[in-house]
Amino acid sequence: MFQSTISMLRVADARKSGEFYCSLLGFSKSWEFCDEEGCPIFLEVTRDNVSFHLSEHEGDGPMGLQVYVNVADAPALHEEVTSRDVSLHEPLHDAEWGHTVFSIMDPDGNTLRFGSPSVG
Repeated sequence: MFQSTISMLRVADARKSGEFYCSLLGFSKSWEFCDEEGCPIFLEVTRDNVSFHLSEHEGDGPMGLQVYVNVADAPALHEEVTSRDVSLHEPLHDAEWGHTVFSIMDPDGNTLRFGSPSVG
């Protein structure tokens, strides 16, 4: 029945945040919407099967949320993003629930925690 979910992240500047997701995390901008001059911007970024809606609309929730993203290989992604000078919010480590995880914080205080099952 369910097919997928897209997390909505509230941001102050969607274009600036979109650049962070694309240049530092390897996402691509899928689309951008603004129906009139000066309106809040709403855009989507996607990487593989993960999409985020980045919204300047005040009614789309608070800034500072946390999203957990299941990935195939957290250590490899960690190496990729740290090579781009992304600051870590939480270092790469083996969590007590059997996943290897790390997290970053976007420019608006939203935390992205990436994890994959621990090997061994």
